[in-house]
Amino acid sequence: MGKVFLVGAGPGDPELITKKAERVLKKADAVVYDRLVNREILSLAKVGAEMIDVGKIPGCHSVPQEEINRLLVQKARQYEVVVRLKGGDPFVFGRGGEEALFLRQHGVPFEIVPGITSAVAVPAYAGIPVTHRDLSSSVHIVTGHERCDRDKSVLDFKALAGLEGTLVFLMGIKNIEHIVKELAKNGKKEETPVAVISRGTTPHQTTVVGTLKDICRKVKESGIGNPAVIVIGDVVYMRDQIGWHETDGKKRILLTRAPEQSAELIESLRDCGYQVISCPTVKIEPVYGAFEAFSRRIEEYDYLVFSSVNSVKVLDEAMFLWRFDVRKLKGKKIAAVGAATAKALEKIHICADIVPGDFTSDALAEMMAAEVKGKRVAVLTSDIGGEKLIEKLRQHGGYVDKVPLYHNVPNYEIKDYLIEQLIRGLDLAIFTSPSTFNYLIEIAGDSANLLRDVRIMAIGPVTSQAILEKGYKVDLMPQRHDTEGIIALIKRDG
Repeated sequence: MGKVFLVGAGPGDPELITKKAERVLKKADAVVYDRLVNREILSLAKVGAEMIDVGKIPGCHSVPQEEINRLLVQKARQYEVVVRLKGGDPFVFGRGGEEALFLRQHGVPFEIVPGITSAVAVPAYAGIPVTHRDLSSSVHIVTGHERCDRDKSVLDFKALAGLEGTLVFLMGIKNIEHIVKELAKNGKKEETPVAVISRGTTPHQTTVVGTLKDICRKVKESGIGNPAVIVIGDVVYMRDQIGWHETDGKKRILLTRAPEQSAELIESLRDCGYQVISCPTVKIEPVYGAFEAFSRRIEEYDYLVFSSVNSVKVLDEAMFLWRFDVRKLKGKKIAAVGAATAKALEKIHICADIVPGDFTSDALAEMMAAEVKGKRVAVLTSDIGGEKLIEKLRQHGGYVDKVPLYHNVPNYEIKDYLIEQLIRGLDLAIFTSPSTFNYLIEIAGDSANLLRDVRIMAIGPVTSQAILEKGYKVDLMPQRHDTEGIIALIKRDG
């Protein structure tokens, strides 16, 4: 019997996930997740983990709660570590209590990993403190979406209207007219300030401010929808003085590489005030059989060459699955195509001997040219990668084998989100490999034509050539392929 972790993923911003949540997510054999969980957080799951979407859209439950409960028990009997990933906090209107009780009744061990609740974080990102010494000494969190099988509301609107503290309604935008009407009917002043914050803490956060008298009209005119938090009380006045997160005027930058491979770049871009749209167009499917065959022949090789962070990630997982003894690497020279790949190796306690200053396969091949003649080389890469590097190493006299540790496939899971972002408009799109660009074109279909109005940055000449061959322009290509070089070029570009 495995263990189930009921994990809060926070309100949306992937940087608000807790360290413990990240740790258990990276260990999970299966992840059962909700609709509101950020894609960047999902990408933290280890390669090969079973990802199960039980997302619910308000008014249209894709998977009934009872079925989710049974699914958790089933996966706990199948796997050692199961993560039930929920937006916000699992015990704040997240039905985590129901799931924990069901697990206890069926003898399944579980643990709760609290998350930052949207009831506090979303107002904070809108510049609204839920308490303030001069304005509100209490905060009351209320469900705005009661169970539909109840004949009568359990909310005491007379008591709520009489409270002087802040009222925070979660999941209430569908019922906002009812909420406002009942509060006003029970004595809440029509001039009471109200803020409705949609998609809070994300780059798409939108806030509408009004009063009990006019907020419904303003929300309807704005067109905002779920997920949304409703804040009622004098603390809403603070937004005019300390609002800080709204993204109007920020340059929108699309990143097509997996977030875990672009973590440093994402953080630096955000610190510079840019709005980062993370949309990984490539999905990695491990080929563990290739590792098994490689591991049986590893004694033959003098050099191991890692072509990407993905090759390191799959190797790490495969070494664990096959109980591969790292001491078998003794005496072999390790090469990495770039600094990011070298850093990924260091995280699994393998130090690269050869890392080119120019992060390209050509530069790596040139660095190895003088010493590779007559040597056996294994290039750990994808099924569609490494060909140019392999050819160059063979030209220098090396006996080179390709080890395809993973397949690169189009990530159709991001299709709707990708098209939405293309329609909204982008200022810059960054492509780190031919596959990140080619798969975007494949996934987006006709909507890919919207990219023709976007400035494009290509990392490296191979990527640039792939983009040009498709009839698109390349506006920027940094000489340095690291975060510092990319940021410097974006700033110079304005």
